[in-house]
Amino acid sequence: MKKILMVFVLILLVLSFVPGAVARISFGVKGGVNLASISVSPKPFEVSAFRTLSGPCGGIFFNLPLGSFNLQTEFMYARRGTQYEAYIDYGFYDVHWQHDYLEAILLLRWSGVSSGQFRPVIFAGPSWGYLSRAFSVVYDLDGKKVDEVDSRDYFRKGELAAVFGAGMEYDLRPIKFLLEARYHLGLTSVALSGFEVDYIKNRSLTAMAGVSF
Repeated sequence: MKKILMVFVLILLVLSFVPGAVARISFGVKGGVNLASISVSPKPFEVSAFRTLSGPCGGIFFNLPLGSFNLQTEFMYARRGTQYEAYIDYGFYDVHWQHDYLEAILLLRWSGVSSGQFRPVIFAGPSWGYLSRAFSVVYDLDGKKVDEVDSRDYFRKGELAAVFGAGMEYDLRPIKFLLEARYHLGLTSVALSGFEVDYIKNRSLTAMAGVSF
């Protein structure tokens, strides 16, 4: 959490040196669905396959226009993790990793081509995430919850990732509506101890809608 606050302060300092930046900053909110999974090497033998775990995501953002480009700062909540079938105590169960992250994201966005009120955008940038909550939830094959274990001590509290994607803006002044799809590529391993693997990295595909003012 301290690192997210440091990122926020650093961004404010940078903006303070841009003439007239504060007056041009727009504010917005967005939310959507996160389809999360993980990349593991090597894959544990007791796991058949990792599957996507759907979960909510959303937050606020601030946008600073810089000609055809703009700088966007986002403070988001996202559920990450995965689900898989595992053999436990002489039976098969579905295990869900439910990891809740608070993320500070800095994106460079390009929106140089427009068609009327519609404007396509592409974007990319770094993300720093703080693991606020982590549970391993176990279900039987009928979908009944049989156990829930706090697993936060097994995972790193911070994660560095790259975020990139594309979307569409609809300008209906004084507000804008937006739709976007993005990919979250974890760059650092989130595993601490208790795993006989080289790394575990987050992967996510996200669809969101939002509005800015």
